[in-house]
Amino acid sequence: MSLRVCVFVAAVLFSSPQWTNAQIVVPQDSPAVSSAVDHAETGIATAPAADQGIVLPPAPAPGGFTFGAPTPKNPFTSVGHDLKTFFTQKDTRVIVGLFLPAAAVAHTWDQAGVRESQAHLTDSYFEVGNIAGNFLVQTGAAVGTWAIGKAIDNQQVAAVGGDLVRAQFVSQIVVQGVKFATRRQRPDGSDNHSFPSGHTASAFATASVLNRHLGWKFGVPAYGFATYVAMSRMSANKHHMSDVIMGAAVGLAAGRAVTVGVGSAKFDLGFAPTQGGAAVTFTKRQ
Repeated sequence: MSLRVCVFVAAVLFSSPQWTNAQIVVPQDSPAVSSAVDHAETGIATAPAADQGIVLPPAPAPGGFTFGAPTPKNPFTSVGHDLKTFFTQKDTRVIVGLFLPAAAVAHTWDQAGVRESQAHLTDSYFEVGNIAGNFLVQTGAAVGTWAIGKAIDNQQVAAVGGDLVRAQFVSQIVVQGVKFATRRQRPDGSDNHSFPSGHTASAFATASVLNRHLGWKFGVPAYGFATYVAMSRMSANKHHMSDVIMGAAVGLAAGRAVTVGVGSAKFDLGFAPTQGGAAVTFTKRQ
Protein backbone atom coordinates (compact mmCIF):
# COMPACT_ATOMS: atom_id res chain seq x y z
CA MET A 1 0.00 0.00 0.00
CA SER A 2 1.45 3.37 -0.92
CA LEU A 3 2.27 6.04 1.66
CA ARG A 4 -0.45 8.36 0.35
CA VAL A 5 -3.10 5.65 0.71
CA CYS A 6 -1.89 4.89 4.26
CA VAL A 7 -2.17 8.54 5.25
CA PHE A 8 -5.68 9.02 3.92
CA VAL A 9 -6.94 5.72 5.35
CA ALA A 10 -5.52 6.75 8.72
CA ALA A 11 -7.21 10.13 8.47
CA VAL A 12 -10.60 8.51 7.85
CA LEU A 13 -10.17 5.99 10.66
CA PHE A 14 -8.99 8.55 13.20
CA SER A 15 -11.32 11.43 12.41
CA SER A 16 -14.33 10.06 14.38
CA PRO A 17 -14.29 11.45 17.90
CA GLN A 18 -14.25 8.92 20.71
CA TRP A 19 -14.56 10.16 24.25
CA THR A 20 -13.60 8.38 27.40
CA ASN A 21 -14.75 9.22 30.91
CA ALA A 22 -12.47 8.74 33.88
CA GLN A 23 -13.80 7.81 37.29
CA ILE A 24 -11.96 8.49 40.52
CA VAL A 25 -12.57 5.82 43.14
CA VAL A 26 -11.66 6.80 46.69
CA PRO A 27 -10.66 3.80 48.82
CA GLN A 28 -12.63 3.32 52.01
CA ASP A 29 -9.47 3.53 54.09
CA SER A 30 -8.29 6.81 52.51
CA PRO A 31 -7.45 9.77 54.81
CA ALA A 32 -10.42 11.74 53.52
CA VAL A 33 -12.90 8.94 54.34
CA SER A 34 -11.26 8.20 57.69
CA SER A 35 -11.43 11.87 58.66
CA ALA A 36 -15.08 12.03 57.77
CA VAL A 37 -15.80 8.91 59.86
CA ASP A 38 -13.87 10.33 62.83
CA HIS A 39 -15.85 13.55 62.72
CA ALA A 40 -19.10 11.61 62.50
CA GLU A 41 -18.18 9.46 65.51
CA THR A 42 -17.06 12.35 67.72
CA GLY A 43 -19.98 14.53 66.76
CA ILE A 44 -17.70 17.41 65.77
CA ALA A 45 -19.18 19.34 62.88
CA THR A 46 -16.77 21.13 60.62
CA ALA A 47 -17.61 23.49 57.78
CA PRO A 48 -16.49 22.54 54.29
CA ALA A 49 -13.05 23.86 53.38
CA ALA A 50 -14.57 26.16 50.74
CA ASP A 51 -16.78 27.80 53.39
CA GLN A 52 -13.72 28.48 55.51
CA GLY A 53 -11.95 30.17 52.64
CA ILE A 54 -9.46 27.35 52.27
CA VAL A 55 -8.55 26.24 48.76
CA LEU A 56 -7.44 22.63 48.72
CA PRO A 57 -5.12 21.44 45.93
CA PRO A 58 -6.38 18.70 43.65
CA ALA A 59 -5.65 15.19 44.81
CA PRO A 60 -2.40 13.84 43.35
CA ALA A 61 -2.76 11.21 40.68
CA PRO A 62 -0.35 8.28 40.23
CA GLY A 63 2.83 9.52 38.60
CA GLY A 64 2.98 12.82 40.49
CA PHE A 65 0.41 14.76 38.44
CA THR A 66 -2.83 16.23 39.75
CA PHE A 67 -6.39 15.55 38.73
CA GLY A 68 -7.68 18.51 36.76
CA ALA A 69 -4.36 19.09 35.01
CA PRO A 70 -4.66 19.59 31.23
CA THR A 71 -5.09 16.24 29.52
CA PRO A 72 -3.60 15.94 26.01
CA LYS A 73 -6.15 15.40 23.28
CA ASN A 74 -6.40 11.88 21.96
CA PRO A 75 -4.02 12.11 18.99
CA PHE A 76 -6.13 9.67 16.99
CA THR A 77 -9.42 11.58 17.17
CA SER A 78 -8.46 15.21 16.59
CA VAL A 79 -7.46 15.15 12.92
CA GLY A 80 -10.43 17.24 11.76
CA HIS A 81 -9.92 19.88 14.45
CA ASP A 82 -6.18 20.04 13.79
CA LEU A 83 -6.64 20.45 10.04
CA LYS A 84 -9.10 23.29 10.65
CA THR A 85 -6.58 24.98 12.92
CA PHE A 86 -3.83 24.48 10.33
CA PHE A 87 -5.80 26.27 7.63
CA THR A 88 -7.18 29.05 9.83
CA GLN A 89 -4.32 29.94 12.19
CA LYS A 90 -2.23 33.04 11.63
CA ASP A 91 1.01 31.09 11.98
CA THR A 92 0.30 29.12 8.80
CA ARG A 93 -0.22 32.33 6.82
CA VAL A 94 2.98 33.82 8.22
CA ILE A 95 5.08 30.72 7.55
CA VAL A 96 3.74 30.25 4.02
CA GLY A 97 4.21 33.96 3.41
CA LEU A 98 7.89 33.60 4.31
CA PHE A 99 8.63 30.30 2.62
CA LEU A 100 6.63 30.62 -0.60
CA PRO A 101 8.75 33.49 -2.01
CA ALA A 102 11.90 31.55 -1.07
CA ALA A 103 10.53 28.49 -2.88
CA ALA A 104 9.69 30.61 -5.92
CA VAL A 105 13.24 31.93 -6.05
CA ALA A 106 14.66 28.46 -5.50
CA HIS A 107 12.51 27.11 -8.33
CA THR A 108 14.75 28.90 -10.84
CA TRP A 109 17.74 27.05 -9.32
CA ASP A 110 16.12 23.64 -8.95
CA GLN A 111 18.12 21.78 -11.56
CA ALA A 112 21.36 23.46 -10.59
CA GLY A 113 20.62 22.78 -6.93
CA VAL A 114 20.17 19.07 -7.55
CA ARG A 115 23.42 18.92 -9.52
CA GLU A 116 25.28 20.80 -6.79
CA SER A 117 23.85 18.53 -4.11
CA GLN A 118 24.84 15.36 -5.91
CA ALA A 119 28.30 16.75 -6.63
CA HIS A 120 29.09 17.92 -3.09
CA LEU A 121 26.91 15.83 -0.78
CA THR A 122 27.92 12.21 -0.24
CA ASP A 123 24.99 9.82 -0.54
CA SER A 124 26.24 7.52 2.23
CA TYR A 125 26.51 10.43 4.67
CA PHE A 126 22.87 11.37 4.09
CA GLU A 127 21.46 7.84 4.03
CA VAL A 128 20.25 8.17 7.63
CA GLY A 129 18.22 11.25 6.72
CA ASN A 130 16.38 9.40 3.97
CA ILE A 131 15.37 6.71 6.46
CA ALA A 132 14.72 8.79 9.58
CA GLY A 133 12.64 11.38 7.73
CA ASN A 134 10.17 8.77 6.48
CA PHE A 135 6.59 9.35 7.64
CA LEU A 136 6.24 5.84 9.05
CA VAL A 137 9.48 6.15 11.03
CA GLN A 138 8.56 9.57 12.40
CA THR A 139 5.03 8.48 13.26
CA GLY A 140 6.24 5.25 14.83
CA ALA A 141 8.58 7.19 17.12
CA ALA A 142 5.76 9.61 17.97
CA VAL A 143 3.29 6.83 18.79
CA GLY A 144 5.97 5.12 20.87
CA THR A 145 6.54 8.31 22.89
CA TRP A 146 2.80 8.74 23.45
CA ALA A 147 2.37 5.08 24.45
CA ILE A 148 5.27 5.25 26.92
CA GLY A 149 3.78 8.36 28.51
CA LYS A 150 0.46 6.58 28.91
CA ALA A 151 2.09 3.40 30.23
CA ILE A 152 4.05 5.21 32.95
CA ASP A 153 1.19 7.64 33.60
CA ASN A 154 3.33 10.66 32.75
CA GLN A 155 1.07 13.30 31.23
CA GLN A 156 3.95 15.48 30.04
CA VAL A 157 5.52 12.68 28.00
CA ALA A 158 2.10 11.64 26.70
CA ALA A 159 1.33 15.23 25.70
CA VAL A 160 4.56 15.56 23.72
CA GLY A 161 4.04 12.18 22.04
CA GLY A 162 0.40 12.95 21.28
CA ASP A 163 1.25 16.27 19.66
CA LEU A 164 4.00 14.60 17.62
CA VAL A 165 1.45 12.09 16.30
CA ARG A 166 -1.07 14.84 15.51
CA ALA A 167 1.57 16.91 13.71
CA GLN A 168 2.54 13.95 11.53
CA PHE A 169 -1.05 13.33 10.46
CA VAL A 170 -1.71 16.98 9.67
CA SER A 171 1.54 17.52 7.77
CA GLN A 172 1.18 14.41 5.65
CA ILE A 173 -2.49 14.93 4.81
CA VAL A 174 -1.60 18.40 3.53
CA VAL A 175 1.54 17.17 1.75
CA GLN A 176 -0.21 14.30 -0.01
CA GLY A 177 -3.07 16.56 -1.06
CA VAL A 178 -0.65 19.04 -2.64
CA LYS A 179 1.29 16.21 -4.29
CA PHE A 180 -1.89 14.94 -5.95
CA ALA A 181 -2.80 18.46 -7.05
CA THR A 182 0.59 19.49 -8.47
CA ARG A 183 1.87 16.10 -9.75
CA ARG A 184 5.40 17.41 -10.17
CA GLN A 185 7.96 14.92 -11.46
CA ARG A 186 10.85 14.01 -9.20
CA PRO A 187 14.38 14.90 -10.34
CA ASP A 188 15.17 11.20 -10.89
CA GLY A 189 11.97 10.72 -12.91
CA SER A 190 10.75 7.91 -10.63
CA ASP A 191 7.24 9.37 -10.20
CA ASN A 192 5.29 12.62 -10.19
CA HIS A 193 4.99 13.15 -6.44
CA SER A 194 7.86 15.55 -5.88
CA PHE A 195 6.21 18.71 -4.52
CA PRO A 196 6.40 19.21 -1.58
CA SER A 197 8.82 16.92 0.25
CA GLY A 198 7.03 14.59 2.67
CA HIS A 199 10.24 13.59 4.49
CA THR A 200 11.11 17.23 5.09
CA ALA A 201 7.58 18.02 6.29
CA SER A 202 7.67 15.12 8.77
CA ALA A 203 11.06 16.12 10.17
CA PHE A 204 10.14 19.80 10.55
CA ALA A 205 6.78 18.91 12.11
CA THR A 206 8.63 16.92 14.77
CA ALA A 207 11.13 19.72 15.33
CA SER A 208 8.36 22.30 15.66
CA VAL A 209 6.52 20.27 18.32
CA LEU A 210 9.71 19.56 20.29
CA ASN A 211 10.65 23.23 20.22
CA ARG A 212 7.23 24.32 21.48
CA HIS A 213 7.15 21.79 24.30
CA LEU A 214 10.79 21.60 25.36
CA GLY A 215 12.31 24.92 24.26
CA TRP A 216 15.29 25.82 22.13
CA LYS A 217 17.72 23.44 23.82
CA PHE A 218 15.83 20.65 22.07
CA GLY A 219 14.47 22.75 19.23
CA VAL A 220 17.83 23.79 17.75
CA PRO A 221 19.21 20.24 17.30
CA ALA A 222 15.80 19.07 16.10
CA TYR A 223 15.68 21.78 13.44
CA GLY A 224 19.27 20.98 12.54
CA PHE A 225 18.35 17.33 11.98
CA ALA A 226 15.28 18.36 9.95
CA THR A 227 17.53 20.47 7.70
CA TYR A 228 19.81 17.45 7.34
CA VAL A 229 16.79 15.39 6.21
CA ALA A 230 15.93 18.06 3.63
CA MET A 231 19.49 17.99 2.27
CA SER A 232 19.41 14.18 2.17
CA ARG A 233 16.37 14.26 -0.11
CA MET A 234 18.21 16.51 -2.55
CA SER A 235 21.33 14.40 -2.33
CA ALA A 236 19.25 11.30 -3.15
CA ASN A 237 17.92 13.08 -6.26
CA LYS A 238 14.35 12.74 -4.93
CA HIS A 239 13.48 16.41 -4.50
CA HIS A 240 14.21 19.86 -5.86
CA MET A 241 15.20 22.69 -3.56
CA SER A 242 11.74 24.27 -3.82
CA ASP A 243 10.19 20.93 -2.79
CA VAL A 244 12.10 20.79 0.49
CA ILE A 245 11.50 24.48 1.24
CA MET A 246 7.73 24.05 1.04
CA GLY A 247 7.94 20.72 2.86
CA ALA A 248 9.61 22.57 5.73
CA ALA A 249 6.85 25.19 5.66
CA VAL A 250 4.10 22.56 5.92
CA GLY A 251 5.89 20.78 8.75
CA LEU A 252 6.45 23.95 10.74
CA ALA A 253 2.85 25.08 10.35
CA ALA A 254 1.54 21.62 11.28
CA GLY A 255 3.65 21.52 14.43
CA ARG A 256 2.39 24.93 15.51
CA ALA A 257 -1.22 24.05 14.67
CA VAL A 258 -1.28 21.17 17.15
CA THR A 259 0.56 23.07 19.90
CA VAL A 260 -1.56 26.21 20.15
CA GLY A 261 -1.03 27.66 23.62
CA VAL A 262 2.10 25.58 24.28
CA GLY A 263 5.35 27.48 24.90
CA SER A 264 5.87 31.21 25.05
CA ALA A 265 9.00 31.92 23.03
CA LYS A 266 8.46 34.20 20.06
CA PHE A 267 10.74 34.17 17.06
CA ASP A 268 11.08 35.34 13.51
CA LEU A 269 11.79 32.57 11.03
CA GLY A 270 13.32 32.71 7.60
CA PHE A 271 14.33 30.32 4.84
CA ALA A 272 16.65 31.29 2.01
CA PRO A 273 18.17 29.31 -0.88
CA THR A 274 21.95 29.13 -0.97
CA GLN A 275 24.41 27.63 -3.39
CA GLY A 276 24.04 23.88 -3.14
CA GLY A 277 21.31 24.00 -0.51
CA ALA A 278 19.25 26.30 1.66
CA ALA A 279 19.47 28.03 5.04
CA VAL A 280 16.93 28.22 7.86
CA THR A 281 17.25 31.20 10.20
CA PHE A 282 15.59 31.75 13.59
CA THR A 283 15.74 35.09 15.37
CA LYS A 284 14.38 35.18 18.89
CA ARG A 285 12.39 38.29 19.73
CA GLN A 286 13.31 40.22 22.87
